Amino acid sequence: MTKTTKEYLKQIENMNRYIEQLLSEVEELRALSQSLSGTQFGERITGGNKNNEAAFVNYILKINELETKINQEIDKFIDLKTTIIKAIDELDDLEERMVLRARYISGRSWDDIYDQLNRSRSTAHRVHASALANLKVPTKVENKRD
Repeated sequence: MTKTTKEYLKQIENMNRYIEQLLSEVEELRALSQSLSGTQFGERITGGNKNNEAAFVNYILKINELETKINQEIDKFIDLKTTIIKAIDELDDLEERMVLRARYISGRSWDDIYDQLNRSRSTAHRVHASALANLKVPTKVENKRD
């Protein structure tokens, strides 16, 4: 199934949100790694294959794994954003480029876009619809970092 033009452009926002979620997870793990666990005074049974590493060591390993994943996602994000910007810049109409850049690259609200264009709501949406129709969605996103 092919993506619609709008879905293609919204990938930037979705990837950005995903990266923000991963960053939030890292912060949670950092907080957990710095908290102290309470002392257990109950009966302690030893033996078996119990891991004797401190709990914070596991958190640090998880943090490192997540940070590696975040860096990979940021690389993909930059490649995608660059590809989308190039596609937008190929549009002939300046207002169409402005609307798509404002909405999908900068993440601006429709009210901001109306003001920027100095156009009515209906005109701005008509320009947006025209831009979506005219945008040539690349068939394959280049992976320059793989």
